[in-house]
Amino acid sequence: MDEAAPVLAPAVRAYRGSTTDPLRWVTWAPRKGDILVCTPPKCGTTWTQTILAMLVNGGSDLPEKVPVLSPWVDADLGVSADEVATTLAAQKGQRVVKTHTPADGFPIWEGVTVIAVYRHPLDIFFSLRKHEANKKVVAPDHPMSLPVPDSIRQFINEPLDPEDFDKDTLASLTLHYSKTVLSGRYPHLNVFHYSDMLSDGHRTVRHLAQAAGIEAGAELIDQVAEASAFSAMKARAVDYAPVGGTGYWKSDAGFFDSGSSGKWEGQLSQAEIDLFNTRLAELVPDEKARTWLVAGDC
Repeated sequence: MDEAAPVLAPAVRAYRGSTTDPLRWVTWAPRKGDILVCTPPKCGTTWTQTILAMLVNGGSDLPEKVPVLSPWVDADLGVSADEVATTLAAQKGQRVVKTHTPADGFPIWEGVTVIAVYRHPLDIFFSLRKHEANKKVVAPDHPMSLPVPDSIRQFINEPLDPEDFDKDTLASLTLHYSKTVLSGRYPHLNVFHYSDMLSDGHRTVRHLAQAAGIEAGAELIDQVAEASAFSAMKARAVDYAPVGGTGYWKSDAGFFDSGSSGKWEGQLSQAEIDLFNTRLAELVPDEKARTWLVAGDC
């Protein structure tokens, strides 16, 4: 029987933006065993959700598209809250959901596994630029649509605004890291780095299964690792990309840009790199924590 997950501590603050709506948390009534993927944007969120959904379902043949099976629970993407809640309630056993909200923006639930994934902030920046350019409707004055010198300075220098948290900046990214990982708020938090995940797909699947308490033999791990490889997901982007198949993207496959790290190298001036390093040190003063954020354990 699916058992409700009691709230051990309430959310500390509310984050909202053009998409994020804290009132939408009611679409998900957490059960013990549920898995919450908690990441900043463009940190491998969809990849992580897909792996976990396959593990939960015991194979790569999923019963529904990933964004339907594993919704972004505190976001208004044009689907009614009632519809999202009904779809989630109909799922039996473990469920996988997603948020881009830091851990102080949602309750602590007993028995819910939280998996956080991070990435080099400059890789996130260039991925966000590709992400914006791939939208059918592009705002020419969007910070990610500006020339790189203007765009990177806005990304680095823009102050944090919790009332506009969907405006992706270095400050919002590092706040997510600080409030989710460095604060120690969430017990038994499972933290992954995108670069480490890329280095060994089979190990990534195995470690995610262990984090979520899913028994996975070698055959299942092999199947999921193959099905969740970058080329495989790009080939079936309509099933995996958020709002895939709706015409929101110029190319659903373009949502999966390169699946790589270090894409910023050679793209910025030394002055821009120095500005980034200085600002990052202000936002994440602990050197060890800062080093992990940009490089992981590799």
